[in-house]
Amino acid sequence: MSRERNPNAGKFVAPDGYKDLGWQKHRGNSIEIHDALYMGYKPRQFDNSTYLNRCTDVIYIIDEAKIFWHIDMSD
Repeated sequence: MSRERNPNAGKFVAPDGYKDLGWQKHRGNSIEIHDALYMGYKPRQFDNSTYLNRCTDVIYIIDEAKIFWHIDMSD
């Protein structure tokens, strides 16, 4: 089975003024994430993984809170 490269791999650019919360185990282990979700803000996703459908670097971004973080959702 061949792997198809992700055309978005490595192309994420942090928006100006946004705080990088680094690698997280899940969405709730940072106070900034918890507070933003509690406020009802919905994160958007950017798949920064090298290969499609691997989910080795999924970036969650909450624009209202100006934060983003990475999650490795691969098995």
